[in-house]
Amino acid sequence: MGILDKKLSLRHRNKMLIGVWEDEDQLVAAASELVHAGVHIHDIYTPYPVHGLDRIIGARRSKLARIAFFCAIIGFTLMTTMIWYMSVHDWPMNIGNKPVRFTPSWAPVMFEGTVLCTAFGMSFFFFWRNRLVHGIKNETLDIRQTDDRLIVAIETVPGMDEKSILNMMKNGGAIEMREFENGVQTVI
Repeated sequence: MGILDKKLSLRHRNKMLIGVWEDEDQLVAAASELVHAGVHIHDIYTPYPVHGLDRIIGARRSKLARIAFFCAIIGFTLMTTMIWYMSVHDWPMNIGNKPVRFTPSWAPVMFEGTVLCTAFGMSFFFFWRNRLVHGIKNETLDIRQTDDRLIVAIETVPGMDEKSILNMMKNGGAIEMREFENGVQTVI
């Protein structure tokens, strides 16, 4: 499957129930109530970070920190190899009777090279993992999710009581509810 996580995509999914909120406190309370009722929330889309939602819906920590460490090791190794090759192997120079091998003057170049490789590596993997590569179609459930609305998406499974979930969302402060099936949204 690679690093692109197909499970995040909204394409080729079962029917989804979508709730729209205006207030983040009501959203947090409703999401908590839904999870305690045994409903699996596919994802919550917000235009700004809402603290605590990741713990409520059981989202895992990002693996971006591991990728950053891996890219830093690569950057450090590349910079050390480059400096050694240029200063010791290819063109050794005795300046001010300094030792030819490792000197403190190598440290800034190694540090900056490590930071550069880490930044580029993290950016590349972030865009790739989140499907922000050129040519990928945007998957927004509601255009207002990037402005001022908070969206909860629940994927239905056979035997799920959709009426009770919709009632829980309405009682939790949802201003709008929809069904999303085969790329078509229907307002409930």
